[in-house]
Amino acid sequence: MNSIATLEAKVYHEQVRLIYNQGTILVLGALVAGFIVSAVLWNDLPHVALGTWVAALCVTAVLRLRVIRAYFQSNDTERQAAFWGPFIWIGTLAAGCIWGVWPMLFYDYVNSDHLLFISSVYAGMVAVSSASGNVYLPMFVTFSLPLTLPLAISHLMSQNSALWTTGILLIIFLLVNGFLAVRGNRNSRELIVARFENQALMEKLAEEKLVAERAVIAKSRFLAAASHDLRQPLHAIGLFLNTLRKRETDDERLKILDDLDSSNDALKTLFNSLLDVSRLDAEIIVCNPQHFMLQDILIPVQVSLEPQAAEKGIVMQLDAEGVALYTDPILMERVLRNLMSNAVQYTQTGSIRLWCENVFSNVVIRLEDTGIGIPMHAADDVFLEYVQLNNPERDRTKGLGLGLSIVKRLADLMEMPLMFESKVGVGTRFVMTIARGDVSVSATSSGPVGVMRMPMAVGHRVLVVDDELQVLKSMKNTLEDWGCQVLLSDSARDALRQMALSDFEPDLILSDYRLRGEENGVDTVCALRESFNREVPAIILTGDTSPERLRRVQESGLALLHKPVSVDELQTAVITHLGEPPKLKLDPAGT
Repeated sequence: MNSIATLEAKVYHEQVRLIYNQGTILVLGALVAGFIVSAVLWNDLPHVALGTWVAALCVTAVLRLRVIRAYFQSNDTERQAAFWGPFIWIGTLAAGCIWGVWPMLFYDYVNSDHLLFISSVYAGMVAVSSASGNVYLPMFVTFSLPLTLPLAISHLMSQNSALWTTGILLIIFLLVNGFLAVRGNRNSRELIVARFENQALMEKLAEEKLVAERAVIAKSRFLAAASHDLRQPLHAIGLFLNTLRKRETDDERLKILDDLDSSNDALKTLFNSLLDVSRLDAEIIVCNPQHFMLQDILIPVQVSLEPQAAEKGIVMQLDAEGVALYTDPILMERVLRNLMSNAVQYTQTGSIRLWCENVFSNVVIRLEDTGIGIPMHAADDVFLEYVQLNNPERDRTKGLGLGLSIVKRLADLMEMPLMFESKVGVGTRFVMTIARGDVSVSATSSGPVGVMRMPMAVGHRVLVVDDELQVLKSMKNTLEDWGCQVLLSDSARDALRQMALSDFEPDLILSDYRLRGEENGVDTVCALRESFNREVPAIILTGDTSPERLRRVQESGLALLHKPVSVDELQTAVITHLGEPPKLKLDPAGT
């Protein structure tokens, strides 16, 4: 009930506002009409009476204009007062009565031609009043009735048939305009009500959007926090497993380690999918196009997927020999790996085929499988995050449903059109169009993307900063196995204290991003570099997937590795930043 009353009040105040916006022109229009009538009939009417009538008209107009001005000078709160409506129609009532007095004062002084002229003027003012009544009905009633009825009655009481007919027509004209004013006012109210309802709906939608955005932010923060906390032990487990494998010789125990490795790799795959989404959200992935051979990135993908395909009896046919592309090879490899992994996962028998076709300056890549297919009603859903059409039991071995979502976002980032067609029970075909590369430029590459030679790290000093004890222990075991001298600390202050006592100056800093309190890896590296007065090579290792923190690390210019880091990834990064091993110092004897 209160909401209805509130809506009615809003409609009323909106009608009042609209009529006040028209008020000035209506007042001035009626005043000009009075001056014209007086000028035309000046010689036929008694000047004192006519002057008095004109003066009354002017005084009324001035008072009405002052009310209108006061309304516009008021603030929004003051305009909500209930008296503004009565003020405006009291003014029109006064003006209507002054015009209604005219036939009582001057009817007998003018001839029939002039009376017909006066009637046309009155009819015009009724029509204008009807238009204003569409917005605010009291304006029409209080002005048109006292304006028209005295003149119409005077015509009906005259002995002139033409004037009598004019009186009838004036009444009919008044009734017709009254009907139009009532209907127009109803339509106007409906439009105003609809506008307020739409406004209320938009405000509600805005509130719901804000709630949804807060929920998304809260979810992202929770995922980032949970991801960070879970990645830390997962990273340590991977390093411990690697160290344990090197020290274990029993075949049965090595099989158990293999199973642990498989479980660890499955968890890493799930976490890396979440990381890909966070990196895309943070907009820190950029497309760096270059010329390369498609086969260079397909071979590692094929090698990694062939065992699973062979287990199912799926034939993989990849025809990309001699095909060069011009795009980002890392992003392209990620797209193809996700698509081919999905194809292997959802194909139970048959084949997976990839082939290319040159079309003008582009290469069209087609990837076709004989899998279960995608229903057409779900065609728009497969690229949404966390959507899996054939995983109602949420089997974690089938991923999180982020693969195709990541593929679509990477394709958009590469400006690569991605289309697909599918038929349930028959299979799916993805079609990608990408710029053709220069074979001669691609052929000069040193080999497959991502392959590099890794020298040993023996003798180098590495400072590890992390607030997780298990991570520190696992990093120490791994780095010492590579022949590094390792110093462990949980903060910049602790590192500086230990180095001051041991005369340890690192060749490389490995720091977690999120440390204790407000400390972070970027600030820690900066503080340590400042104390050494040189740019010590540094790598940030983090399990954090927060887009804001990922952007912060990128802006710092420091190298970034995402936990859990594999042993190969860690070794590659360490060797890359260390360079050649330090030369051993000889004693004076030359030994």
